[in-house]
Amino acid sequence: MKLSYIIPVYNVEKYLKECIDSILAQTFDDYEIILVDDASPDNCPYICDGYAERYPDIIKVIHKKNAGPAAARNDGLKIASGDYIWFFDSDDVLKADCVNKVYEMALKTNVDILQMSFMSFHDGKDDSYKTESVFEYGKVIGHKELSKYVASSNTDRSVIFAWRNIYKKAFLDDNNVLFDPSLRMLEDPPFNTLAFLKAKSFSAADIPIYSYRIRQDSLQRKKYVENYDIVMEYQWSLKLKYYRDFSDNDGLFYKDIAEFTIKTNLPVLLSNIYSNNIDGKYTFLKRIGNSEMLRKSFEDYDIKDFKSKSLDWWATFFIKKKLYPLAHFICKNILYK
Repeated sequence: MKLSYIIPVYNVEKYLKECIDSILAQTFDDYEIILVDDASPDNCPYICDGYAERYPDIIKVIHKKNAGPAAARNDGLKIASGDYIWFFDSDDVLKADCVNKVYEMALKTNVDILQMSFMSFHDGKDDSYKTESVFEYGKVIGHKELSKYVASSNTDRSVIFAWRNIYKKAFLDDNNVLFDPSLRMLEDPPFNTLAFLKAKSFSAADIPIYSYRIRQDSLQRKKYVENYDIVMEYQWSLKLKYYRDFSDNDGLFYKDIAEFTIKTNLPVLLSNIYSNNIDGKYTFLKRIGNSEMLRKSFEDYDIKDFKSKSLDWWATFFIKKKLYPLAHFICKNILYK
């Protein structure tokens, strides 16, 4: 078996058939699809079983108690028999006849991880656009250079998404690279950080393989997720741990992840609080401001390096100085009005 697609399935009956059909329509013919039903409350379990009945030699189905996409991917990996693993999202779509090109490039480069470019679109809109890899296409990168890249990778999508890569199964198994099952969301960055730090070889291919559907109702895009800041801080702590344990590089990583936390994660957390009709906004703001994630980030990155002193900068400055009433005023009345 050359390739295993592992697809966690939860509450995606609107999209699941299109996802599976896009794989079945490929001319590449040596593969399996592992559908992991994470106790989906809609018709997805029946859809999965229906496909397995029609394609018994191709499609396997796991029905399990709900534990989140990270645990579902790990369960799929346990029974996968492909030489390469593709962690696929159940609401996305493969571009027509692209897998042969991907597999040919995987054989040619013989790398632990092969990354592709991809297309994105907003659900219900015809606005597709391409995201390139930051790596030079076709170049094989060794462990040392890849590890250095992780030290400056937090601000792009090369580490953020697992589905834009295919992984040698032997590499994942030999190095015990798994998703953290305690994470119900944001599980890809820690997984990829660990994978990138352990990989001995990596390459990128300019093959726009994937149509990434941006959904307003998807897990990461819920208007407010309870304890979102706690989950994000845990993900941050895992990335730091993996880097300390498996990298032999200097401290560039810490400044970079601090910059990413302040410039990207903090606005997301503030938007989650202030763009939604929830109680206790000020309390949530203080919890974020007092977190170890922000304390360490403010130590490792000087916000004076911001290019402009916008209102976002002032909100960040007031949070750093723990002047929460001022930060609260800006967020509530101006930034997220």
